[in-house]
Formats: sequence, structure tokens, C-alpha cells
Amino acid sequence: MRHTSRISATDILIDVRHPADAEQKPLSIPDIQILNIPFFNLEQQLGALDKTCSYLLYCDKGIMSRLQAQLMRDKGFEQVAVYNQIT
Repeated sequence: MRHTSRISATDILIDVRHPADAEQKPLSIPDIQILNIPFFNLEQQLGALDKTCSYLLYCDKGIMSRLQAQLMRDKGFEQVAVYNQIT
């Protein structure tokens, strides 16, 4: 699975953290579309996502985002990577 710390305006960032974690430390990246879809809801939400878009998945440690990125690839999403936020 590809990892990146670069993000472009055409990427859609999916924050897969638990809602309490996302609320405690919200992501804020100017000019980037961020979807808050917890890991436990992502599979049910895949039908609403455009498979032609580029998605970056994020969680604090990278483990859950890596698992969910693989799930998306298995479901036919080709442009998926794990986002590593530089702090």
C-alpha cells in the first residue's frame, strides 16, 4: 500500500478515526475535502464514493488507515493511499 505525506487539491482525505478521536484532534487542511467516515462505517459507505476519485486515508497510527485502504482496493478503488500527516 502506498504511503504519502503529500496531498493535492484533487485528493479526498478520509479520516477513519473513531469519532471521539476525530473530534478531539480534528484535521484541518486548507482547500482539501475531508470526509469523516469511521473505520467501522467505511465499508457501508463505499457505494456513495466515486471510484474515479483519488482517496487518502488517515488515522493516528496508520494501522487502521492501511487496513481500510486495502479494503477499498479490494472493492475496486484504484486510487487509494495512506496519508501520513507531518506534524
